[in-house]
Amino acid sequence: RIDTPTRAPSKRASELVATIKKSKNKLQLIKEQLQDEDIIFLSQFIKEKKSLTIFYINDNNIGSEGAKALASTITELASLDDFSIRHNNIGSKGALELAPAIKQLKKLSHLSLGDNNIGCEGIQALAPSIKQLKELLFLSVAHNSIGKEGAMALASAIKGLKKLIYLYIDGNDLGSEGISTLAPAIKTLL
Repeated sequence: RIDTPTRAPSKRASELVATIKKSKNKLQLIKEQLQDEDIIFLSQFIKEKKSLTIFYINDNNIGSEGAKALASTITELASLDDFSIRHNNIGSKGALELAPAIKQLKKLSHLSLGDNNIGCEGIQALAPSIKQLKELLFLSVAHNSIGKEGAMALASAIKGLKKLIYLYIDGNDLGSEGISTLAPAIKTLL
């Protein structure tokens, strides 16, 4: 269930409805200053775009409630190949909301979750879903402060991803222990 926004969507969100309706395979909502209430409002229009293969919603501030709205939306987008929700401050709560939805995106080859403050708890929630993405070529979880415990979850997730060729993990406070944990998993990809 998606909650009704507590505030009205912004004027910019209302203007974006036309952009969403015109989009065919690709939708980019980048640096639109969108908040959670905007995404809750826009989700009803985005989920109608069944042919979307590329969906970028980067550099906004949708938070965990926006991530919750997106979770129910992306499950409707079975053709999605490239999904980026970078730099949106979704936190661990938002990652928990997105995890079951991401698991359903079987065609996904590119997933960018960087700069979202998901932390260890967030990557632990996402790891089982990431593990199911057998077509994944590109994964970014950079700048999320997942730490060494999160590195363990990530290592488990990527181990079976035979097609993965790009893993961006910079800025995660992994330490030598986290790097040592990830190294064997990364070796399996080479």
